[in-house]
Amino acid sequence: DHDLLPPEIELANDLGISRTQLRDGLAILEQNGFITRRRGVGAVINRHIVNINTRIDLELEFLDMVEQAGYVPGVKTLGNRIITGNKDIAEKLGVSPASMILAIEKVITADDKPAIFCIDHIAFEKIRRFDYSDEELSLPIFYFIENYCQTQIYMDITEIIPVNADEQLGELFNIPVGQALLYLDEIAYNDRNEIILYSKEYYVNGILNHYVLRKKI
Repeated sequence: DHDLLPPEIELANDLGISRTQLRDGLAILEQNGFITRRRGVGAVINRHIVNINTRIDLELEFLDMVEQAGYVPGVKTLGNRIITGNKDIAEKLGVSPASMILAIEKVITADDKPAIFCIDHIAFEKIRRFDYSDEELSLPIFYFIENYCQTQIYMDITEIIPVNADEQLGELFNIPVGQALLYLDEIAYNDRNEIILYSKEYYVNGILNHYVLRKKI
């Protein structure tokens, strides 16, 4: 059966790992919906889940997301700046309004067409090294966080909001003012429950399809 994984002993031997390591890996796959473990049957591959290109409930870097959707990904960094005195952004990051915050603006392209506009915000107090270059700010934000904040994103909380394009977004995406966009307001945490990143993400319609896996609890 092509939809059934081999028995645990056989699979562990093929991969050169212990059964404990294998079970940990299978637990992650099951948690993300890629397999279902059935007593007396084994681990069944959920093809309808595996074949989904873009899942909004999985933390995936933008370029990988675009590539998985079948496009050639690209990135254009619009710039970076230091902001202070923005009460709303400071509140999202859990810092005082007087805190210095690094903001990075990028456009992610799919086959050279603007697909995503993202503004990432990181409080200076979470940055451990400041010897980064403008070129490094063009890299995926996960790279910056791991190398310069010296931590990793463990999970995030995302609010999904439909919005209409204003003049700035219309010009950026080359779409009419008022056209619908998908907006994600995202706060990311490390494994110590510290807020590391606040992101504002805008997705143009017609390029990426977004799916969410919902499981009964």
